[in-house]
Amino acid sequence: MNIVFEKYNKKYLEKSWIWLNDSEKKKLTMTPDFTQENQKQWFNSLKEKKDYLIWGIMVDNALVGVCGLKNITEEKAEYWGYIGEKKYWGKGIGKTMMNMTIDKAKELRLQKVYLKVLNNNYRAIKLYEYFGFKVTDNENNILIMTFDLI
Repeated sequence: MNIVFEKYNKKYLEKSWIWLNDSEKKKLTMTPDFTQENQKQWFNSLKEKKDYLIWGIMVDNALVGVCGLKNITEEKAEYWGYIGEKKYWGKGIGKTMMNMTIDKAKELRLQKVYLKVLNNNYRAIKLYEYFGFKVTDNENNILIMTFDLI
């Protein structure tokens, strides 16, 4: 499998509309309701955001997902990501996504990365624990997991 991370663009925006309106993916990613106009405004705001990095994920020339770091400060950032194409679930792409974003966080000289995940998203939790993330809080069935980079 050839996995490529590239600049998030309108192709990924269009796919994200489909991916994040799938009821299962919407629930797993805790995505609130949004309109295509909301999405377009968000996309147009990306060039101004200093605390947000986003990449599209291509596997063997197919757009399959998105990941990034948000709420970036001098010390920490929040990881987020999803594989939108279900046929690519369970293929090890999540490990590559985590490796890439953790490497990027280290390049930014951050001290920690945290994330939010539903407490019943066992597949994702297993991946995060594999990388050394630890549960640091539980808010209304949403786990906060943290990974120390230093």
